[in-house]
Amino acid sequence: MARVRNPLEPMSSAVTVLVTLFALMTVLGVFGSMFLDGVHVLGVGDKSICVTDTAETVGTDAEPYMGFRAAPGAVMGLDASPRYCTDDPSTAQSLLNTATEVPAFVFTVGALLLVLLLIRGAEGDGLYTARTAERLRRVGWWLLAGSVLAAIAESVSEKALLGSLSRSGDVSALSGLISWDAPYMAILTGLGVLSFARIMRVGVTMREDLDGTV
Repeated sequence: MARVRNPLEPMSSAVTVLVTLFALMTVLGVFGSMFLDGVHVLGVGDKSICVTDTAETVGTDAEPYMGFRAAPGAVMGLDASPRYCTDDPSTAQSLLNTATEVPAFVFTVGALLLVLLLIRGAEGDGLYTARTAERLRRVGWWLLAGSVLAAIAESVSEKALLGSLSRSGDVSALSGLISWDAPYMAILTGLGVLSFARIMRVGVTMREDLDGTV
């Protein structure tokens, strides 16, 4: 009798490996930040902090510059954004620097853990069950809402840090609520997962109704 392959592979193994790698990196990073000089996790322990003001650019028409040359009929321009650094950050600046990295980390780890729970639950309860559909719905909402909240939190923290390092009066934490970059791919993926979860719930209900009539 031929062995039935796990329909959740290779996703199950891939997610398990990723979660394990994230856990190892976190443990090693925390250990390094505690016992090794210069090693840190998520910005904690940094001696130097830098942030780039991507909203501002400085352009020039200088040519040639650093070996770059435009083709005949073309004009070369250079655009650069100001970068602010400090070698002696305050406690607040260190926390803000960490806050610019934490949201993306939490979002990624949370998504991996939810997908892992989805896979493990589907292996135990079955693919086409109401519980699996509910777990899939949670993944969809995490991708949709979590990505947006992570992007906003990162933008607010970055603008607050930038405001503490520069004298630009129009840069503040509130400006981060306006200038955050929408994670379109995560949003679209979340919407697709939510739609698939709804389709699965409908299919599960129909199967239960058919089982009840047989």
